[in-house]
Amino acid sequence: MSPALADLPFRRVVEALTTAGFVHVRTKGSHEVYRSQDGKVVVVPHHTTVKRGTLASILRQAGLSAAEFQQLFR
Repeated sequence: MSPALADLPFRRVVEALTTAGFVHVRTKGSHEVYRSQDGKVVVVPHHTTVKRGTLASILRQAGLSAAEFQQLFR
């Protein structure tokens, strides 16, 4: 059973993606685009807080489970 997702600050989401190997590629408006070496692209809205539904979409784009994502904080 995967742990439940919660709203997170934008900075924590970006730090976790960076730890997972994603690199900032570009910014357009309030959205930042990150890409991994294997070609996965993740779009993160640059808002104060990333809501849990949006976070779930980000994790799908990144190919990460909620448990894997939480391990990136430790």
